[in-house]
Amino acid sequence: MREYHTATIGDKEIGHGLPVLVQTMYDSAIPHEREALDELLRRIGSLNAMGCDILRFSYPSSDDHESFSCLCKHSPIPLVADIHFDYKLALDAIACGAHKIRINPGNIGARWKVDEVVRSALDNNVAIRIGLNSGSLPKGEDPMPILMSNTALEYLSWFESLGFYNTVISLKASDVETTYEANKLFASQSGYPLHLGVTEAGSVVSSVTRSTWALGRLLEKGIGSTLRISITGEIETEVQAGVELLRTLGLRKGGIRIVSCPRCGRHSFDSQGFLHSIEKDLMSVQKDLTVAIMGCQVNGPGEAKHADIAITGIGRDIFLYEKGKLVRKVSLQEAREAVLEAVRNAE
Repeated sequence: MREYHTATIGDKEIGHGLPVLVQTMYDSAIPHEREALDELLRRIGSLNAMGCDILRFSYPSSDDHESFSCLCKHSPIPLVADIHFDYKLALDAIACGAHKIRINPGNIGARWKVDEVVRSALDNNVAIRIGLNSGSLPKGEDPMPILMSNTALEYLSWFESLGFYNTVISLKASDVETTYEANKLFASQSGYPLHLGVTEAGSVVSSVTRSTWALGRLLEKGIGSTLRISITGEIETEVQAGVELLRTLGLRKGGIRIVSCPRCGRHSFDSQGFLHSIEKDLMSVQKDLTVAIMGCQVNGPGEAKHADIAITGIGRDIFLYEKGKLVRKVSLQEAREAVLEAVRNAE
């Protein structure tokens, strides 16, 4: 029987039987100006409100030491430093207070350098993610999923020889089936937590489709402790997609469920534009509610009956429903605030 291990990342614990957490990666260089850092901390707070549990940063230079230390100290969620090639940067990120570092032992250099990083992480109670992508593996004749899993197991043996078990594994490829097979194989061989993702997945449509197909099948099998849906676009969209996947699979409760109609020739209210203007605000609310945004008289009143809060535009008239009952007619200018007020007041 496999021995299951948990990993501690700041105030979060992950592993077999524990909630699956959503992660994203900051999309710019770490700022150095105090005002920019304050703005970034506000953005992290907003990401957290949307359902983001862990945030990863590239850490390419020790010039970021002071700023990253500030972020680690004040962030409401655990922060991860992404390290490549230079083991000294991993040591520096740990000194900053990073809650987890991500390394590929194969590109850090000599074994003794990896050991130094592991010993520092052990001394400072910092988790390590062994991050392996299909494009950065040792050469081998085995099929890619087998090579990925075997490489991860070898690196784990290095860590375990030093008494280090606070480890997370990620096995990612841009090919969906390679990602699926590699993670399924590793999970059959080891009980360490897995971070799931399809790397370089593309734009919103292609990324969400491909990631859902790979990650959804793994999560249904109980495989995966954290996930990132990598999108060429806003990181807020990554968080939204990850949270929605977990909700769809019944792995996360609470939060707003949005129902909105696709645009068609019958529309008399710009439901798409309205949804775009209000969606981020709704995603930041953790109440268990269904909000419907409808654009015509065909489906609007019917969907309103089944939603906690609904708005339906018919011609120039916009109607607000609560618990299936029409409560008032509002103008287009009043509609957004009317919906948010209804959400805030809902029980």
